[in-house]
Amino acid sequence: MNRTMKKYIFIFAALIVSLWSCQKDLDLYSGRDFIYFNPSAGLDSTYFSFAYVDVNKEVDSLYIMVRTGGEVKDYDRQVKVKVAETNATVDVDYKALADSYTIPAGNTFGAILVELLRPEILKKEERYIILELEENNDFALSYPTKVTSSNDEGYSAIRYRIYFSEIMTPPLKWSIPEFGEFSVKKLDFMCTEMNMTRDMFNDPEYMLASRQQYVGAKMVQILDEYSANGNPIYEDDNVTLMKMGDKYYK
Repeated sequence: MNRTMKKYIFIFAALIVSLWSCQKDLDLYSGRDFIYFNPSAGLDSTYFSFAYVDVNKEVDSLYIMVRTGGEVKDYDRQVKVKVAETNATVDVDYKALADSYTIPAGNTFGAILVELLRPEILKKEERYIILELEENNDFALSYPTKVTSSNDEGYSAIRYRIYFSEIMTPPLKWSIPEFGEFSVKKLDFMCTEMNMTRDMFNDPEYMLASRQQYVGAKMVQILDEYSANGNPIYEDDNVTLMKMGDKYYK
């Protein structure tokens, strides 16, 4: 067999392998397009806290990513999702979900908008919402319900859990000698009077020791002025006077 013949046989064989490989790839997508919560991160839940969100913000938005499997389409497709389980109340703790969410034409991913509300109860109790994808005309639920990540942890590609609250612990730069015992009411009062935000108390570059001392001393003056004007500021029990660190009262 001459070299030319061998060359053509090699090319023909390579073409057969290539066509077989392409056919194999096509077979992977021979079923219906499917939808799933992005499993590449290995997570099926998130925790959201209002603790350091601006106190005047009464609603916040989460965007939960979803991905598609199958063919990319040149038209918009709709994703259906429901609340499968929750201890939250619609229009009290969160806004009702939309009837459907859009995967834009030419895309393989989209987002589920979840709008969380901020009732007072979140300062004491945690709420949760479990989202569950639903099959519709555009998408099946072909992805495994349970997926195992690289570290052997199981998680869901069909369900997604959202936990949210405003339960708060003292921020990183809360100084007991300067500010006294921590309370959310005191923190918010300090923010209002000093034109600060909650997250500033977590910023070590902003809340230096010198600033802590200034804020503590200034708040003592402000609280004294409220009391002198007949409007003392109390803690949540309406009995305990709000005060700063003990060092200011010796």
